[in-house]
Amino acid sequence: MFRKILFVVLALIATNGLFAQSGTLKGKIIDKETKEPIPFAAVQLLQDGVPGPGAPADFDGNYTIKPIPAGRYTVIVKVLGYQT
Repeated sequence: MFRKILFVVLALIATNGLFAQSGTLKGKIIDKETKEPIPFAAVQLLQDGVPGPGAPADFDGNYTIKPIPAGRYTVIVKVLGYQT
C-alpha cells in the first residue's frame, strides 16, 4: 500500500511541470502601406512597463516568442526607419 501511495505522489510531482501555463506569440511584421514584409525587426514584450521576452524577425518578417509566462503584455516593434 505504501508503495502505491509513494508512486502516486512521485507521479504528481513529476507531472507538475506539464501543467505550467506558458504561451507562444507568432506573427509577421509588414509595412502598412506596401504590405511587404519587414525583415529583422526587433519584437519585444513589456509587462507593466518592464521588458520581457523578445525575438528578432527573420528575413520574411516572421517572428516567434516562446515561452511566454501567463499575463498581459504590450507588444513593441522597433525597426530602423519606422516609428516604434
